[in-house]
Amino acid sequence: MTEPAGRGIAGIPPGLVDPVIEILGASSSPVRRRILLEELERRGHRISLAGVNRILQHLNLSGRTVETPDGVRLRPRGESPAPRRAV
Repeated sequence: MTEPAGRGIAGIPPGLVDPVIEILGASSSPVRRRILLEELERRGHRISLAGVNRILQHLNLSGRTVETPDGVRLRPRGESPAPRRAV
């Protein structure tokens, strides 16, 4: 399970991170946010686009996903995250 027990993402119902990872993992190409939202709804998960954005931000910050102009994809195993820039 991806989500720590008893903890989730603020404003996101528990149990939505794993379906997002499953959808991204099943796609051979980057997935646009709107398509991800539609697929979650098709699977019975009601969530706003803002909620999808929070999940994707969480996954990106934890190094699980890569965002490209074409959409979001899972980071391949062994690919290291880009170094973070100091703010």
